[in-house]
Order: sequence, then C-alpha cells, then structure tokens
Amino acid sequence: MPAGSRRKGVKGEAEVARVFQAAGLSVRGLEGKGDHVVRAANGVTIHSEVKRAERLKLPEWLRQAAAEAPQGTVPVVSFRQNRGEWYAALPLEALAELLAKP
Repeated sequence: MPAGSRRKGVKGEAEVARVFQAAGLSVRGLEGKGDHVVRAANGVTIHSEVKRAERLKLPEWLRQAAAEAPQGTVPVVSFRQNRGEWYAALPLEALAELLAKP
C-alpha cells in the first residue's frame, strides 16, 4: 500500500475512533491492525473496519470485516469518500439485534 494511502487510512481510523469516543463508547485498537473493537454500555461489541476511498468496494469490505471480526463481535464497516461524511454498514440482522437491545 502506498505511503499516502496508509496515512489517509490512519487519519480515517482516528476520525472514526473519535466519533465512537464522543458518544461515550470504549474504543480499543487491535494490535498490528488498524481495526478497532468498540464496546457499548449495553454489552454490544463491534469490530470496526475503517475505509476511506473514492471508489467504494462495500461488498468486499463487508466480507473482510466479517472474516476479521473476533468471535462475539458485530462486523461494521465505517467508510467515506473524500470530503464526504462517514457512513457505517453492517449486516441487517445485526442492526436489528442492536436496535432491539435495551
């Protein structure tokens, strides 16, 4: 991966971590990876895969997040294009479970 792309990725990972932290969530980086594990007070734990790219490859990124997510975590892909806003994608069943939890 080119150095510029990696810098952009690291910056994106920090931006996403700050969003989670500002919401009062606990964020822990996964050693050796740019991914994060985010824990909520209601017991939900997500595996956060961050992508900052002009060309979106959402299906590929969702497969990657699912493959890399530690057991018991919900794989979530946070993504944005240049000058765009952040979005998150996750399996629909996982979203339904998250919304149903107290």
